[in-house]
Amino acid sequence: MPDDPLATVRERTQANLFWRTLGVEVEDAKPGWVRLRVTVRDGLRNAAGAPVHGGVLSALVDMAVGGALATLHAAAEGGVGQTTLDLNVSFLGAGSGDALVAEGRILRAGRTIAFGETAITDGEGKLVAVGRATYMILGGRA
Repeated sequence: MPDDPLATVRERTQANLFWRTLGVEVEDAKPGWVRLRVTVRDGLRNAAGAPVHGGVLSALVDMAVGGALATLHAAAEGGVGQTTLDLNVSFLGAGSGDALVAEGRILRAGRTIAFGETAITDGEGKLVAVGRATYMILGGRA
């Protein structure tokens, strides 16, 4: 397990081009848990002023579970050492406000498979999406 979960996930954010493209910020992290924030901008919407695209919410579910898993094994630093096997997202409503907050946690982690869930709220604290992801933990790379 990494010594500093918050630093691990923040390093992952900087190393991952897609996280940087979306503007993901890591607010907090503990072993098996992470809170991510994305500032809402028109480039993440279906159209100017419209709700955030569902693909952004799906990506946040994946990133929050992946970030939470990264706090549990050092091989995940920088976005390596694990890969998504399955992703399920339920969209509960259109978000309001200027930010999305995704809290991800690991439900169970074995030697090679981990299960996690994410809740996403908008800038006003309204639940807009929930989801689960299954990850494969990859062996060390030479």
